[in-house]
Amino acid sequence: MAPSKRLAFIDLLRGWALIVMIETHMMNATIIPEIRDTALFTVINFINGLVAPSFLFASGMAYAVTTRRKIDSYLSFGFPLFQQFGRLVLVLLIGYSLHLPRFQLYEITHEVEPGEWSVFFQADVLQCIAVSLLVLQILLLMLRTERRLYRAAAVLAFAMLVVTPLMWGYDFLTIFPAPIAAYMNGLHHSLFPLFPWAVFLFAGAIAGYLFAEGRAAAGETGAEKFGALVLRRFLLAGGGLMLVSFPLMALAWVYPTYQWGFSPSFVVLRIGIVLLLCALMYWYETRKGVVSTSPVTLMGRESLLVYTVHLLLIYGTFSGFNFRKEINQTFGYGEVFLWSGVLLLLMYGLALVWERIKRRGEGWRRGVQLVTVIFLALLFVYGPGE
Repeated sequence: MAPSKRLAFIDLLRGWALIVMIETHMMNATIIPEIRDTALFTVINFINGLVAPSFLFASGMAYAVTTRRKIDSYLSFGFPLFQQFGRLVLVLLIGYSLHLPRFQLYEITHEVEPGEWSVFFQADVLQCIAVSLLVLQILLLMLRTERRLYRAAAVLAFAMLVVTPLMWGYDFLTIFPAPIAAYMNGLHHSLFPLFPWAVFLFAGAIAGYLFAEGRAAAGETGAEKFGALVLRRFLLAGGGLMLVSFPLMALAWVYPTYQWGFSPSFVVLRIGIVLLLCALMYWYETRKGVVSTSPVTLMGRESLLVYTVHLLLIYGTFSGFNFRKEINQTFGYGEVFLWSGVLLLLMYGLALVWERIKRRGEGWRRGVQLVTVIFLALLFVYGPGE
């Protein structure tokens, strides 16, 4: 069985994605519209566009590594399985709560227009992660082995990749209720529907499984040789997929509905780039070393907390303040990067405090969580609206 040591390069990848994500959301919410037509913005936007694929891919890898350690408990329906389902349901609920049209019970029941609920039902990245991982978890219980699970995940990912342009050509709201239709495509507000975004997570899970298999086969004695092999495979797979992505653009002539943002070439190119990023993170971990207090890996470990709080500050209806409303697209590059840095420092501080609370023991962690839930519930029921 693989060792339980946490893989720093996965946390590095997820931490990097979160850091750039904060800048991305700050820029999208506050930048002057005229700047979007500049060449520099095009370059920055391309880099920012790697955030979601990296975040989803890292989530898939983390699932595969964790599953390797807990598979016996999962397959025997032990307590860790129900913990896993509980976590995924929690992630799903947090994802939806971030899109509440108001964070006040009276306003939700008396002032929200029906059209605002269509935005609430959108599939964002947390919903995509939760549902994709639930699919993998259920497949594991059905297929009973890791090998079968990831073979099925590969077939499913390929099928989703092929049919995505077709999925985006149909309005599923005509046959499904809004909460389900939102997962099919982005025609109704969804930023990260399962087609094609779940492909990134499934690809990450497959990569994580192959990594765990190779590490287990190499053992302690072959660790150095295995490290060089992993680095080479990341580079070759990443470069190969990037090259393959360009001929795939010819598929534009095959599909009746085809746009770059949900095309097979778009997905394959970005998976290739993410694999190159994995190579970089793995090289850094094995050659330079990563301490547990590293800001990037700490943010990666506490990704759910950092993701949730930074979104509330930039876009949220949690209080009367958010950057999008207050700044109203009046920032230039300087202000965007300055305030992104301030927000990063705040999120690092928050992650550091939460990590130290957890180290004090399970009682402290549960106590802080309970107080937070009670506070938010009281604020939701009795707090002032916007």
